[in-house]
Amino acid sequence: MKNLVIILLVTTMGYSQSISKQVIASAGLSAPQLSWTTGEAVVGLMQSSTSQLGNGYHDAKSLVALGIEDYSLDVQLKVYPNPTAQLLYVSHPEQTTFSIGIADLNGRQVYSGSINTTSPLDLGQYPQGMYVVTIENKQASKKNTYKIIKK
Repeated sequence: MKNLVIILLVTTMGYSQSISKQVIASAGLSAPQLSWTTGEAVVGLMQSSTSQLGNGYHDAKSLVALGIEDYSLDVQLKVYPNPTAQLLYVSHPEQTTFSIGIADLNGRQVYSGSINTTSPLDLGQYPQGMYVVTIENKQASKKNTYKIIKK
């Protein structure tokens, strides 16, 4: 009985490891180029002298970046003091006016407007807590986001 089980296992293992290169239920273009298939038995690359076929996946040969724009302002932008009890200042060596948006941690916009580097923004009427401040330069279409604490 033990010999019969061993012979059966060896025979089954020998047949289970062989995979033939065939496509089950092919679909796609009927031209020399195959668009897609279903039920691939083999995943890999097959080549001949004139053509190449990728089985089971579309080979990504031409990768193109969709965009590499930098949306952050120059690091010379400073938002201070942090934490603050009353006034929030913004400074930059070259630019003077920025758009500013302040949101609480629940995502509610509590302030939207503009800020000048010569005059601070009064935060005295806002309750204590953490806020997300987004400062944007409209001319350059760049913005930075900061977390500030209101005491």
